[in-house]
Amino acid sequence: MYRSRINHLLRAYPSLNLRIEVHKDQHKALALLPGLRYDDINYTGQPDLHRLMNIIDRVEHAALYDHTLSFLDYHNLSKRGIGSYNKGIVMEIRRHFYEITTPKSPIQISLKLTGMMGTMFTVCSSATFGGRQRASIMLKSCNSLVHRESGLSEHIPEWWALKFLRLLPEVPDNYRPVQPPDSVGKTFSYHVVVTLRDTDTNGKTQHASYIRFFIDNVSIAASQNFYSNLTKIHDYYTMRISAIHFSPSVWGDSLAIETFQDPTDELKIHCFINKEGVIKWYGCLEYYEVMSEPELEPPAFMRKYPSSSEQ
Repeated sequence: MYRSRINHLLRAYPSLNLRIEVHKDQHKALALLPGLRYDDINYTGQPDLHRLMNIIDRVEHAALYDHTLSFLDYHNLSKRGIGSYNKGIVMEIRRHFYEITTPKSPIQISLKLTGMMGTMFTVCSSATFGGRQRASIMLKSCNSLVHRESGLSEHIPEWWALKFLRLLPEVPDNYRPVQPPDSVGKTFSYHVVVTLRDTDTNGKTQHASYIRFFIDNVSIAASQNFYSNLTKIHDYYTMRISAIHFSPSVWGDSLAIETFQDPTDELKIHCFINKEGVIKWYGCLEYYEVMSEPELEPPAFMRKYPSSSEQ
């Protein structure tokens, strides 16, 4: 299944108007996308966060398998039977992102290797919308190397480390995933079944899908006044999403989604996703404390035009 999914996805990339430029040293890449579609936008006028994460993940995936020059020399890793999976992520959405109405175009996504240690390496991604100079979304991902056949952790090969060590920032960013809290408060729970579209090319549930399960749970809980101060959850804008993957779930699995409010920070929501009591994934969602609505120009049909007598 893995090889057929990879080949099918690679054949689809040329039709997506996706332009990827990998640096000659292969430690960074830049991608240009034509923009979001209208079905990427929710009813609040902003993109669904799980769709944004999925877009960034797909760009990174495409860069790793680029035929001309693969990001992080991933072709040579694959030839040696080594693959990788996304162990943990943290995505930060800057406040100015919410000042722009959608759809936003074009989208520029940059990728850069920023750290490596043991069996893991860190990639920092940034997304810029609408020609802005500042990145609106920053994503750090902690990726673990594994042997494709055995599934066991693989130490960073010496040849790979020697090639990229000199290209790391002066102060490497060895990001390590967030750790879940020791105590669990009163939880709001519901169940979902993993569908085929929730999985990646390896057949495992991807971070973006887990985040969709998480946000859907929070939305339902808020509509039932489960959280003390977040009854109108869509009036709050997301500041940060952190997550860690413990063990895989696959197509057809029934998962329990459990969320609860942080006892010390009412704008922070925790989520555990488990299968038959075994934790598969943990995530943490943080909201901005105060968000003022930006002043927007009213649409044409709402404007008050002077009458002929007033002109």
